[in-house]
Amino acid sequence: MGEDQEDGRGGQVRKHVGWWIAALAGLAGIAGLIFAIVGKDEFTIKEWAKEANAACDAMHGDIVRENRDANTSLDTLADGGYQSSDYQAAATAWDALSSSERKLTSEMGKIETPNSREKDIHRLLEGMNDISDEDHSLAEELRNEVITGDSQFVKDAHARRAELVAQVNNDLETLNVRHCLANE
Repeated sequence: MGEDQEDGRGGQVRKHVGWWIAALAGLAGIAGLIFAIVGKDEFTIKEWAKEANAACDAMHGDIVRENRDANTSLDTLADGGYQSSDYQAAATAWDALSSSERKLTSEMGKIETPNSREKDIHRLLEGMNDISDEDHSLAEELRNEVITGDSQFVKDAHARRAELVAQVNNDLETLNVRHCLANE
């Protein structure tokens, strides 16, 4: 009978040891998961800039061509005496540029944002959207066939766009995204 009692106590001890081992293993698994999540390497601004430069490279040819076409369309409009067909061609050119600008902004917005520069990147993307909006507004005005080269709208639009481009270029340089700089 003494041996049965020892086996009963030994069985209970083994049960308790097994339970503690299982509990500790579970806690170790949870701790490992927390460490993996918290200890995960954060996406860096350098990685963001590399991906942003790649997005710019992918769109570079289209944006350069469309920017040239849009600006040329205003010269053609003035040289042609402000004909309806020239207004519509200019509006189409500015819409195409605006669309490509928005596409580039969208592609850059899909890139994981480093927490350390979230505000800077948000400001950049908003500035890029503002340029696209400005170009779209010019297209709409051209479509209405009411503006001429000396109109106040064109002068104001040119000044606003130059201001926005300067701000975006500054933000791009700060974030080390050199492949998107205007006029480069």
